[in-house]
Amino acid sequence: MTRIGPGYDWGQRSPRWAGITSRVVNIGGTRVHYLRAGTEASGQTHLLVHPMGTGGWSWMDVIGPLSGNGLVIAPDLPGSGRSRPLRRGVGDAFAGAEFLDDFTAALGIDLVVVHGHSMGGLVGGLFAGRVPDRIERLVLTSAPLPGLPDPPPFPGAWRFGLRVGRPVADVLVGAGLRLKADAWRRQVDDRDPRLGTEVSRMSPELLSLAAEEVGRLVLPWRVEGAVDAALSVLRALTVDEARTREGLDSITAPTLLLWGADDRVIPQHLIDEVGVAHPGWSSRTIDGVGHVLPWESPELYVELAG
Repeated sequence: MTRIGPGYDWGQRSPRWAGITSRVVNIGGTRVHYLRAGTEASGQTHLLVHPMGTGGWSWMDVIGPLSGNGLVIAPDLPGSGRSRPLRRGVGDAFAGAEFLDDFTAALGIDLVVVHGHSMGGLVGGLFAGRVPDRIERLVLTSAPLPGLPDPPPFPGAWRFGLRVGRPVADVLVGAGLRLKADAWRRQVDDRDPRLGTEVSRMSPELLSLAAEEVGRLVLPWRVEGAVDAALSVLRALTVDEARTREGLDSITAPTLLLWGADDRVIPQHLIDEVGVAHPGWSSRTIDGVGHVLPWESPELYVELAG
Protein backbone atom coordinates (compact mmCIF):
# COMPACT_ATOMS: atom_id res chain seq x y z
CA MET A 1 0.00 0.00 0.00
CA THR A 2 1.36 3.42 -0.98
CA ARG A 3 2.30 5.68 1.92
CA ILE A 4 0.33 8.93 1.63
CA GLY A 5 1.75 12.08 3.19
CA PRO A 6 1.68 15.87 2.72
CA GLY A 7 2.61 16.80 -0.83
CA TYR A 8 1.81 13.38 -2.30
CA ASP A 9 0.90 13.78 -5.97
CA TRP A 10 -1.99 11.47 -6.84
CA GLY A 11 -1.04 11.77 -10.49
CA GLN A 12 1.74 9.28 -9.68
CA ARG A 13 -0.97 6.70 -9.12
CA SER A 14 -3.14 7.52 -12.11
CA PRO A 15 -2.99 10.13 -14.88
CA ARG A 16 -6.71 10.79 -14.33
CA TRP A 17 -5.77 12.17 -10.89
CA ALA A 18 -2.99 14.47 -12.11
CA GLY A 19 -2.94 17.78 -10.26
CA ILE A 20 -4.51 16.38 -7.06
CA THR A 21 -2.23 16.59 -4.03
CA SER A 22 -2.51 15.59 -0.39
CA ARG A 23 -2.20 18.40 2.15
CA VAL A 24 -2.33 18.62 5.95
CA VAL A 25 -3.60 21.39 8.21
CA ASN A 26 -3.66 21.59 12.01
CA ILE A 27 -7.15 21.88 13.51
CA GLY A 28 -7.42 21.91 17.28
CA GLY A 29 -4.04 20.22 17.67
CA THR A 30 -4.92 17.42 15.21
CA ARG A 31 -3.43 16.96 11.75
CA VAL A 32 -6.27 16.94 9.23
CA HIS A 33 -5.65 15.46 5.79
CA TYR A 34 -7.29 16.92 2.70
CA LEU A 35 -7.04 16.80 -1.09
CA ARG A 36 -6.53 19.91 -3.19
CA ALA A 37 -6.61 20.70 -6.91
CA GLY A 38 -7.11 23.76 -9.11
CA THR A 39 -6.66 27.42 -8.21
CA GLU A 40 -8.84 30.12 -6.71
CA ALA A 41 -8.03 32.42 -9.63
CA SER A 42 -9.89 30.16 -12.07
CA GLY A 43 -13.32 30.39 -10.46
CA GLN A 44 -15.25 29.42 -7.34
CA THR A 45 -13.93 27.39 -4.41
CA HIS A 46 -15.60 23.98 -4.09
CA LEU A 47 -15.72 22.15 -0.74
CA LEU A 48 -16.47 18.43 -1.08
CA VAL A 49 -17.86 16.56 1.95
CA HIS A 50 -17.59 12.77 1.80
CA PRO A 51 -19.99 9.97 2.85
CA MET A 52 -19.76 8.08 6.12
CA GLY A 53 -16.94 5.53 6.37
CA THR A 54 -14.96 6.92 3.44
CA GLY A 55 -12.79 10.02 3.07
CA GLY A 56 -11.91 12.77 0.63
CA TRP A 57 -10.66 10.01 -1.67
CA SER A 58 -14.28 9.12 -2.49
CA TRP A 59 -14.42 12.33 -4.59
CA MET A 60 -11.22 11.49 -6.47
CA ASP A 61 -12.80 11.04 -9.92
CA VAL A 62 -14.79 14.28 -9.48
CA ILE A 63 -11.95 16.49 -8.24
CA GLY A 64 -10.03 16.67 -11.52
CA PRO A 65 -12.95 17.61 -13.79
CA LEU A 66 -14.39 19.98 -11.17
CA SER A 67 -11.03 21.76 -10.72
CA GLY A 68 -11.57 23.27 -14.18
CA ASN A 69 -14.19 25.43 -12.44
CA GLY A 70 -11.95 26.61 -9.60
CA LEU A 71 -10.19 25.49 -6.43
CA VAL A 72 -11.36 22.11 -5.09
CA ILE A 73 -10.85 21.05 -1.47
CA ALA A 74 -11.88 17.62 -0.14
CA PRO A 75 -11.12 17.08 3.58
CA ASP A 76 -11.13 13.84 5.51
CA LEU A 77 -13.64 14.54 8.28
CA PRO A 78 -12.31 13.76 11.80
CA GLY A 79 -12.28 10.01 12.40
CA SER A 80 -12.35 9.29 8.65
CA GLY A 81 -9.81 8.76 5.90
CA ARG A 82 -6.43 9.91 7.21
CA SER A 83 -7.73 12.37 9.82
CA ARG A 84 -7.82 11.09 13.38
CA PRO A 85 -10.71 12.20 15.61
CA LEU A 86 -10.34 15.57 17.28
CA ARG A 87 -12.09 13.98 20.27
CA ARG A 88 -14.58 11.15 20.80
CA GLY A 89 -18.00 12.09 19.55
CA VAL A 90 -16.75 14.56 16.93
CA GLY A 91 -18.40 12.31 14.34
CA ASP A 92 -21.64 14.04 15.33
CA ALA A 93 -23.13 15.81 12.29
CA PHE A 94 -23.34 19.16 14.12
CA ALA A 95 -19.72 18.84 15.24
CA GLY A 96 -18.87 18.02 11.63
CA ALA A 97 -20.46 21.31 10.55
CA GLU A 98 -18.43 23.13 13.20
CA PHE A 99 -15.29 21.36 11.95
CA LEU A 100 -15.93 22.56 8.38
CA ASP A 101 -16.23 26.10 9.74
CA ASP A 102 -12.86 25.77 11.51
CA PHE A 103 -11.28 23.96 8.56
CA THR A 104 -12.21 26.57 5.95
CA ALA A 105 -11.15 29.36 8.33
CA ALA A 106 -7.76 27.68 8.83
CA LEU A 107 -7.26 27.59 5.05
CA GLY A 108 -8.32 31.22 4.70
CA ILE A 109 -11.34 30.29 2.57
CA ASP A 110 -14.34 32.59 2.77
CA LEU A 111 -16.98 31.87 0.10
CA VAL A 112 -17.51 28.25 -0.96
CA VAL A 113 -19.71 26.03 -3.08
CA VAL A 114 -20.51 23.06 -0.83
CA HIS A 115 -20.96 19.57 -2.28
CA GLY A 116 -22.20 16.88 0.13
CA HIS A 117 -22.69 13.21 -0.69
CA SER A 118 -24.79 10.89 1.50
CA MET A 119 -23.95 11.70 5.15
CA GLY A 120 -21.67 14.41 3.77
CA GLY A 121 -24.86 16.05 2.51
CA LEU A 122 -26.24 16.19 6.04
CA VAL A 123 -22.98 17.65 7.40
CA GLY A 124 -22.62 20.03 4.45
CA GLY A 125 -26.21 21.19 4.81
CA LEU A 126 -25.76 21.92 8.52
CA PHE A 127 -22.55 23.80 7.70
CA ALA A 128 -24.42 25.87 5.11
CA GLY A 129 -27.07 26.69 7.72
CA ARG A 130 -24.41 27.54 10.29
CA VAL A 131 -22.65 30.11 8.07
CA PRO A 132 -25.21 31.07 5.39
CA ASP A 133 -23.34 34.22 4.36
CA ARG A 134 -20.30 32.15 3.34
CA ILE A 135 -22.11 29.73 1.01
CA GLU A 136 -22.45 30.51 -2.70
CA ARG A 137 -24.27 27.31 -3.68
CA LEU A 138 -25.13 23.97 -2.12
CA VAL A 139 -25.31 20.59 -3.90
CA LEU A 140 -26.64 17.65 -1.86
CA THR A 141 -26.48 14.18 -3.40
CA SER A 142 -28.45 11.26 -1.90
CA ALA A 143 -28.38 12.98 1.48
CA PRO A 144 -30.21 11.62 4.59
CA LEU A 145 -32.23 14.72 5.48
CA PRO A 146 -35.41 15.01 7.53
CA GLY A 147 -38.56 15.22 5.44
CA LEU A 148 -41.90 16.13 6.99
CA PRO A 149 -41.87 16.46 10.81
CA ASP A 150 -41.95 13.03 12.43
CA PRO A 151 -40.58 13.18 16.00
CA PRO A 152 -40.03 9.78 17.64
CA PRO A 153 -42.12 8.63 20.60
CA PHE A 154 -40.34 8.52 23.98
CA PRO A 155 -37.36 10.73 22.96
CA GLY A 156 -35.74 10.29 26.37
CA ALA A 157 -35.58 6.53 25.84
CA TRP A 158 -34.10 7.09 22.37
CA ARG A 159 -31.39 9.37 23.76
CA PHE A 160 -30.53 6.88 26.50
CA GLY A 161 -30.37 4.03 24.01
CA LEU A 162 -28.13 5.94 21.61
CA ARG A 163 -25.80 6.92 24.46
CA VAL A 164 -25.40 3.48 26.03
CA GLY A 165 -25.37 1.78 22.64
CA ARG A 166 -22.10 3.40 21.55
CA PRO A 167 -19.67 1.10 23.44
CA VAL A 168 -21.65 -1.95 22.36
CA ALA A 169 -21.60 -0.72 18.76
CA ASP A 170 -17.82 -0.18 18.97
CA VAL A 171 -17.32 -3.85 19.84
CA LEU A 172 -19.81 -5.24 17.32
CA VAL A 173 -18.76 -2.98 14.44
CA GLY A 174 -15.06 -3.55 15.14
CA ALA A 175 -15.53 -7.30 15.17
CA GLY A 176 -17.65 -7.20 12.03
CA LEU A 177 -15.10 -5.12 10.14
CA ARG A 178 -12.25 -7.42 11.13
CA LEU A 179 -14.24 -10.45 9.96
CA LYS A 180 -15.55 -8.93 6.75
CA ALA A 181 -12.85 -6.51 5.58
CA ASP A 182 -10.89 -9.07 3.55
CA ALA A 183 -14.07 -10.43 1.95
CA TRP A 184 -15.29 -6.92 1.06
CA ARG A 185 -11.90 -6.04 -0.38
CA ARG A 186 -11.98 -9.14 -2.59
CA GLN A 187 -15.54 -8.32 -3.68
CA VAL A 188 -14.49 -4.81 -4.67
CA ASP A 189 -11.40 -6.09 -6.48
CA ASP A 190 -13.53 -8.64 -8.36
CA ARG A 191 -16.40 -6.21 -9.06
CA ASP A 192 -18.70 -8.70 -7.36
CA PRO A 193 -22.24 -8.14 -8.72
CA ARG A 194 -23.62 -8.61 -5.19
CA LEU A 195 -22.27 -5.14 -4.38
CA GLY A 196 -24.72 -3.62 -6.87
CA THR A 197 -24.49 -1.92 -10.23
CA GLU A 198 -22.85 1.12 -8.63
CA VAL A 199 -19.55 -0.75 -8.24
CA SER A 200 -19.55 -2.04 -11.81
CA ARG A 201 -19.67 1.55 -13.08
CA MET A 202 -16.75 2.83 -10.99
CA SER A 203 -13.41 3.48 -12.66
CA PRO A 204 -10.74 0.75 -12.13
CA GLU A 205 -8.54 3.31 -10.37
CA LEU A 206 -11.22 4.31 -7.85
CA LEU A 207 -12.15 0.67 -7.28
CA SER A 208 -8.53 -0.18 -6.49
CA LEU A 209 -8.28 2.74 -4.08
CA ALA A 210 -11.59 1.78 -2.44
CA ALA A 211 -10.32 -1.77 -1.90
CA GLU A 212 -7.27 -0.38 -0.07
CA GLU A 213 -9.38 1.93 2.04
CA VAL A 214 -11.67 -0.94 3.08
CA GLY A 215 -8.62 -2.54 4.66
CA ARG A 216 -8.00 0.60 6.74
CA LEU A 217 -11.48 0.47 8.27
CA VAL A 218 -10.24 -2.00 10.89
CA LEU A 219 -8.10 0.66 12.60
CA PRO A 220 -9.59 1.25 16.09
CA TRP A 221 -9.98 5.00 15.61
CA ARG A 222 -11.67 4.43 12.25
CA VAL A 223 -14.13 2.04 13.94
CA GLU A 224 -14.95 4.72 16.52
CA GLY A 225 -15.33 7.31 13.78
CA ALA A 226 -17.69 5.09 11.79
CA VAL A 227 -19.82 4.34 14.87
CA ASP A 228 -20.02 8.01 15.83
CA ALA A 229 -21.02 8.93 12.27
CA ALA A 230 -23.73 6.27 12.03
CA LEU A 231 -25.22 7.22 15.41
CA SER A 232 -25.12 10.91 14.50
CA VAL A 233 -27.26 10.30 11.40
CA LEU A 234 -29.76 8.35 13.49
CA ARG A 235 -29.87 11.13 16.09
CA ALA A 236 -30.23 13.86 13.46
CA LEU A 237 -33.26 12.13 11.96
CA THR A 238 -34.93 11.19 15.28
CA VAL A 239 -34.29 12.84 18.65
CA ASP A 240 -32.39 15.80 17.13
CA GLU A 241 -34.79 16.19 14.20
CA ALA A 242 -36.03 19.62 15.30
CA ARG A 243 -32.47 20.89 15.71
CA THR A 244 -31.52 19.45 12.31
CA ARG A 245 -34.56 21.03 10.68
CA GLU A 246 -33.75 24.39 12.28
CA GLY A 247 -30.19 24.22 10.91
CA LEU A 248 -31.35 23.36 7.39
CA ASP A 249 -34.02 26.08 7.49
CA SER A 250 -31.21 28.62 7.95
CA ILE A 251 -29.80 27.85 4.49
CA THR A 252 -30.12 30.84 2.16
CA ALA A 253 -27.89 29.74 -0.75
CA PRO A 254 -29.31 28.22 -3.95
CA THR A 255 -29.58 24.49 -3.23
CA LEU A 256 -29.71 21.55 -5.63
CA LEU A 257 -30.81 18.06 -4.57
CA LEU A 258 -29.51 15.16 -6.69
CA TRP A 259 -30.90 11.64 -6.31
CA GLY A 260 -30.40 8.46 -8.30
CA ALA A 261 -33.61 6.67 -9.28
CA ASP A 262 -31.94 3.33 -8.42
CA ASP A 263 -30.86 4.49 -4.94
CA ARG A 264 -31.31 1.61 -2.47
CA VAL A 265 -30.35 3.70 0.58
CA ILE A 266 -32.43 6.88 0.38
CA PRO A 267 -36.08 6.15 -0.57
CA GLN A 268 -38.04 8.23 -3.08
CA HIS A 269 -40.65 9.27 -0.51
CA LEU A 270 -37.96 10.89 1.67
CA ILE A 271 -36.63 12.91 -1.26
CA ASP A 272 -40.20 13.99 -2.05
CA GLU A 273 -40.75 15.05 1.58
CA VAL A 274 -37.52 17.07 1.61
CA GLY A 275 -38.76 18.85 -1.50
CA VAL A 276 -42.04 19.70 0.24
CA ALA A 277 -40.18 20.90 3.37
CA HIS A 278 -37.87 23.10 1.24
CA PRO A 279 -39.89 24.28 -1.77
CA GLY A 280 -37.22 26.81 -2.73
CA TRP A 281 -34.67 24.07 -3.42
CA SER A 282 -34.18 22.61 -6.89
CA SER A 283 -34.08 18.85 -7.43
CA ARG A 284 -33.03 16.43 -10.13
CA THR A 285 -33.61 12.69 -10.34
CA ILE A 286 -31.13 10.76 -12.48
CA ASP A 287 -32.37 7.55 -14.09
CA GLY A 288 -30.10 4.52 -14.12
CA VAL A 289 -27.98 5.76 -11.20
CA GLY A 290 -27.89 4.53 -7.60
CA HIS A 291 -26.69 6.00 -4.31
CA VAL A 292 -23.19 6.94 -5.45
CA LEU A 293 -23.59 9.28 -8.43
CA PRO A 294 -20.12 10.89 -7.97
CA TRP A 295 -18.57 7.40 -8.22
CA GLU A 296 -20.78 5.97 -10.95
CA SER A 297 -20.77 8.95 -13.31
CA PRO A 298 -18.35 11.69 -12.18
CA GLU A 299 -18.56 13.53 -15.51
CA LEU A 300 -22.34 13.72 -15.26
CA TYR A 301 -22.05 14.87 -11.66
CA VAL A 302 -19.73 17.73 -12.66
CA GLU A 303 -22.06 18.66 -15.51
CA LEU A 304 -25.03 18.86 -13.14
CA ALA A 305 -23.33 20.34 -10.08
CA GLY A 306 -20.22 22.14 -11.30
